[in-house]
Amino acid sequence: MPAGRVIRYLDKLVEYHGYLFKIRVDNEPEFTGKTFIDWAKSHGITIDYIQAGSLYQNRYIERFNRTYRTEVLDVYLFNNLEQARKVTEECGNHL
Repeated sequence: MPAGRVIRYLDKLVEYHGYLFKIRVDNEPEFTGKTFIDWAKSHGITIDYIQAGSLYQNRYIERFNRTYRTEVLDVYLFNNLEQARKVTEECGNHL
């Protein structure tokens, strides 16, 4: 996912939750590039990168990805992105 898309999504989350003081992310290009770093700095957000290859530090997102895959993607057939979003929202409390 490109950094611009990540930032747009985070800006939408801010409308409900406000800006964070710190955000923990992995070392993927969308989080290490100038676009994301500049966005975080402009909002006073510290970026806390996990150690590269650290399964311990990345276990929560890996668990979510596994659960989402088995409980949503493997169970439903989607015709469009809106259907996927709706099911994801409905299943959100269970993931």
